[in-house]
Formats: sequence, C-alpha cells, structure tokens
Amino acid sequence: MNKNQRILITCHSDRTVTWTLSRSDGRANLIDQLFIDELKQAISDLERDKLATGLIIRSGHPKIFLAGADLSTLSNLNPQELEKLLQDGQDTFTRLSRLDLTTVCAINGPCLGGGYELALACDRRILSAKPHAVVGLPETSLGLLPSWGGCYRLPRLIGLFRALPTLAGGRPVRPFKARKLGMVDQVVPEESLEQAAREALNTGKASPRLHWDNLPLVRQIIYHIGRRSIVNQTKGHYPAPLASLRVMKDALGLNRSAVMKREREEFLSLAKSPESSSLLHYFFLRERAKKVAIPKEGEATHEISRVQVIGAGKMGGGIAQWLAARGLPVILSDLSTDALSLGLSTVQSLLVQAGKRGILTPLAARQAMDRITPVCEPVPVREGDFIIEAIVERIGVKRTMFAELDKRSPKSVPFATNTSALSIDCMNVAMDNPSRLGGLHFFNPVHRMELVEVIQGKETNPAVVRTLLKFVNRIGKRAFLCKDSPGFLVNRILVPYLVEAAILWEEGIDPKMIDRAMTGFGMPMGPLRLLDEIGLDVAGHVAKELKFRLPRLATPPSLLKQMNHKGMLGRKTGSGFYLYSKKKGKLPTNPELCRLRTNRTQKSRIEPLAERMNLVMLNEAARCLEEEVVSSPSDVDFGMIAGTGWAPFRGGPLRYADHIGARVIVEKMERLAADLDDRFEPCQYLLDLARKNKTFYSESTRSVPQFSSKPKERIIQ
Repeated sequence: MNKNQRILITCHSDRTVTWTLSRSDGRANLIDQLFIDELKQAISDLERDKLATGLIIRSGHPKIFLAGADLSTLSNLNPQELEKLLQDGQDTFTRLSRLDLTTVCAINGPCLGGGYELALACDRRILSAKPHAVVGLPETSLGLLPSWGGCYRLPRLIGLFRALPTLAGGRPVRPFKARKLGMVDQVVPEESLEQAAREALNTGKASPRLHWDNLPLVRQIIYHIGRRSIVNQTKGHYPAPLASLRVMKDALGLNRSAVMKREREEFLSLAKSPESSSLLHYFFLRERAKKVAIPKEGEATHEISRVQVIGAGKMGGGIAQWLAARGLPVILSDLSTDALSLGLSTVQSLLVQAGKRGILTPLAARQAMDRITPVCEPVPVREGDFIIEAIVERIGVKRTMFAELDKRSPKSVPFATNTSALSIDCMNVAMDNPSRLGGLHFFNPVHRMELVEVIQGKETNPAVVRTLLKFVNRIGKRAFLCKDSPGFLVNRILVPYLVEAAILWEEGIDPKMIDRAMTGFGMPMGPLRLLDEIGLDVAGHVAKELKFRLPRLATPPSLLKQMNHKGMLGRKTGSGFYLYSKKKGKLPTNPELCRLRTNRTQKSRIEPLAERMNLVMLNEAARCLEEEVVSSPSDVDFGMIAGTGWAPFRGGPLRYADHIGARVIVEKMERLAADLDDRFEPCQYLLDLARKNKTFYSESTRSVPQFSSKPKERIIQ
C-alpha cells in the first residue's frame, strides 16, 4: 500500500467491489484533498465498469470508520482553497450517490461529519452495535455546518423533525438510537458487519422517502419552533445551529445544486466568525489534552493491574464505576458499611444509566459491576496496585491515612489523592516515601466531566507523574499537569469569581440579575446558582482553605456564614440563593435572603456586573501563569472550559483576554481597585503584558495547532 494511499480497492469474483478506507501509518481515517482525489478516481473506475453490481465501503482501521475532515488542514486553507475543497467534496459525493449500482457502508466505528455525509450518499448504512460506533454531523459544535451534502440528504432521509436536533445539536448518536431515528438501516454485532453489508447489496438502490414533516406548511412550523428552542438554549451566542436550521429548511424546497451552493456559502461565512475560531481552538486544546506529552526520561512508570479506591462516597463511587467500566479491577473500600453500601448503589445507578443511554451494553454493565470488590477493612497492597484516595476533605485525616498506607505498601506502588484544593505537600509530611504521592483531581460528576487535574507536589517523583498521566489517558479522560498550589488551577480561578458574585449580592444586587449577567456572557450557569449546586458548606470550606493559603484573596461575605448556620446550603437542603422542589420550571429566589441582608436591593446594569466578575477570573488566571501553576495559556483555557463550562465560544479566559487586550484589562482593573479595594489590583504578569503590548499566547510557546498568520487572507484566524 502506498504510504499516501487512503482507499484500497478490491474486486471480487461476484462482480462486487470493496473499498477499504485505511492509512498505511495506522492513523485515523480523515478527509483531506488527497482522500477526495482518490475517491474521485475510484468512482471514475466504477463508472467505467458496467459489469460491477455492488460496492461496499468499509474501514481498515480497527476502531474508526471515517472521522470527518482533517481540521488541521482545513484551518490552513484560504477562502479560495477551502471553497474548492467543499465543491470537490459535494461533486464527488453526488457522483457516488448516482452510481448505477447498490452502495453500502459497513460502519465499524465513529462515522462523523464528512464521514457520515459520505455514508448518506450511499444506499444503505450498516452499523456495528458497539457503543463507540457513533454517527452524526457534529460540525455545529465547531461553529460550522455540514457542507458535503449533509443539510440536503439528512432531512430527506429521516425528516426535518428528527434531523433538526441531530444536526443543530451536533451530538454523535449511538447505534440503537441511530437505528430508531433512521440514520442507519441496520445495527448488527461487529462480527456480523461484513455479512450484513453483503446481504444489503441485494436490496437494490435506495428509493426516495416521504415524510409528513417535510411538507411546506409543516416545515415552516418546525422551523419557527426549532429557531425559538435554539435561541433559548444558545442565548444567541452560537450562529451555526441557526444557520444549519435555515439551510435544512430551505433545502427541502430547492434542487440539489442550489442547496449545495447554500451549504458552501454558509460554511464560508461561519468559518470567518470569531465563534468558529474559538470553538476550533477548543477542539485543538481537547486533542492536545488527549495526547498530553508524557516525558520519557527518568525511572520506568508503574504498570497498574488493579486499583484500590479508598472512600466510597459520591466521588469514590463515581471513580470506581468509571474505572470498572473501562476494564480495571477495582477494590472499593470504606470503614463505614453505610458509606460502602451507598457507594455500591452509586456504581449500580451509574451503570444502569450508561446502559439506558447506550454507552454500555447490558453484558458490559454486568461485567463492570463484577470487577468491583467492596471491602470494609484495610486491604493488603500488592505489586501492580494503584491507590486512589477519595475520603473526606480534611488534611489531618488524609495525612494519617497516607502515613499508614506508606508503611504497609510495596515501595513501587504509587498513591494519588482526589483532593480538590488541599496541599499534597502537606499530606505527605508523615510519609517515609513522600515521592510516591501525587494528585488526581477528578471533577464531579465523574461520568460526565472529562477533565482530570494531575497534581505534582514538590516531592513527587517524576516517574509517578508519568504514571498518573498514562493512567488518565488509559481511562479515557483528558488531563493537564498542574503544580501543587492553592486550589490547583480550576478552583484557584473559580473561587474568586464565586466570592465576587456573593459580594455583589451582599452589596444589594438581586441574585437573578447576577446570574443573568454571567449566563448572558456565556456561562452554562450563574455563579450563585452554581454555589447552590456545589453546596455552600463545600464552597465555604474550599474558599476558607484558599483564603488561608492566599491571604490577598477577597474574604467571603459574612452572610454566607449565616446561610450556613441556617441550613440554607443549596439544592441538597432545598434552599440556598434559590428554592428547590421536585416541580420543574423557573427557580424562585429564597425570600429568607431579604431578612439576612440589610442592604436594599439595587438596580444595576448587566454589563458591569459580568465585567467585574470576569476581571477577577482573568487576573487569577494570569497569576497562575506568573506562578507557573501550569505551563501554558492552553492549559488554563482547556481547564476552565472543560472543568467549569467557561463560555466555549469565547475560547477560554486567556484567549478572551487576548481579544480584549491586556492594556484595556489593566485600565479597568485599576479603576475598580481605586473605587473598591485592592483585590482588583492587576498582577505583575498582566502589567508586563500591558507594558509590552503583548498577548498571553504570544508570550507563551504555543503547543496547539495554530492557524496560518501569513499575509494572504486565511479563512480561520
């Protein structure tokens, strides 16, 4: 196979043809100009071969069918080059759909974006039942839209009503849901995939499908309902879902060439948008975190064959479930039988949910449960073990536990604490071998949050750090390396923001106005609502720990202590800043707050509120770079988006800061410092950037793919 070849063609004695999508270097199948050119040649061969009766398109990659366009290549194309690639892809997929023979896609793994658009151009789509074999059009999550015929073909295949959330939402669809929606024709066990594809060749060419929701009047109604829903969900910050909705609706009343032209025009327009640029930036940050560099020098890493999770609370149970579902034997231990029972219940509930959502098969869920061994007493530690501590957040308790573990564990066994803010260097002081302790800060809920902060203490052995990074990669999470410092990265930046929101409330600003300011900015949830979700007791504990270690931080308002004393801890007690009940709908503010607060409610403009809360985050993020808590702005931006949902369409706090400019930020902070107090004093790192007229990313060695800065215009900047 030629090293640049993308399609291997096999002709069979029964006059059928198989295309195997594969790369000689073993990398994932992606669509680029070379792939399109090979596809055009392969189609030309079939068009000339009048005796061929059928075509099967399969993947030679063991896990991936076709993962879509090569975004690194796309991001470096100028508008003319990009439009040519779009036109080539559309014309080529149209030729594939018009072949005078039956075409079948045998999909063994992710088939996304342009990959699924290729499948849509075929007559039949047969999908493996494995949970990772997802299909869909995720372009809107990158601020773009499908532009190789997806907007034209998907609503014709499954109807506008079903196509709308699939395309505008941008989420991959798992096998059995894809079959239910009509996105694929069959879902079969992977070992039966080739046979099912061969049988599908006998079904003939696909016939046009009629859908009630594609009728002119009905699609107008669906369009208006869909538009309202998208605006409510995105607050108007994401233009791509609305653009895809418009093109899909219009596609049902236009011919193919007109729709293809609309797809290209909308794609090119979206590709120039700052939202698309920021979302692509985040995509590359996620890819970078998935393949985080693991230093090779130094001692060998520890090979992990079993994990002991100590502490069966909510986090311990969540960690145990995640590890067991990924094939690792787990001992879940807790000295309290009640806690252990609760932990096992958490595991069971999460596995049931995973089964219902199609993430795990029933058999895989049962096997995961069987990998967990519950124990109510200390377990002997053996070679190949890995200890993850997830007990109560008290430094003295953790210190004692690690000292005891250190004495009875083989010297090669590494330890990790799941603390969210406590110092690793303070935990290891009673250990004879403190170098074996590092940190793995999983985010809650573990099964939904992809981020793990890997924490390196002053004493932590580099081999242990490498072991932790490899472990995070192995279990399918994404990580960055963080120095042991107060709050690590995410909580270090998040807590001052939450405290500032509480100060604004104490000053007399209505809670709903404070929260609206930040959801309007692009946060998934307002800061006071977030405090309710975290729990005011937990948030208060973290804030107290940070204030103790960083005295310059703002003191949390005394009113928060009063709320704690009155049991208004947030959702878990039914009241906090808001009142909670089983009824769905808008949350009312807690009327008790008016009795606690002596300041009368003030009216204020939304913009200054959001600005004030954002500035404390930007300042703290700059300090994290100044103190080398993390190594690059990329870590800060990825950590804050993945860990808190920080406005993805803005690209992360430091990319957003670069957009504003350091000088503007410094001027605003200095005005606030003069009007309020010195918590708004800009840090030295920000002052230096402003003085040099530099940006965060220009001052750092950038380690994610960067878009071209050559003089000729680039489509994504």
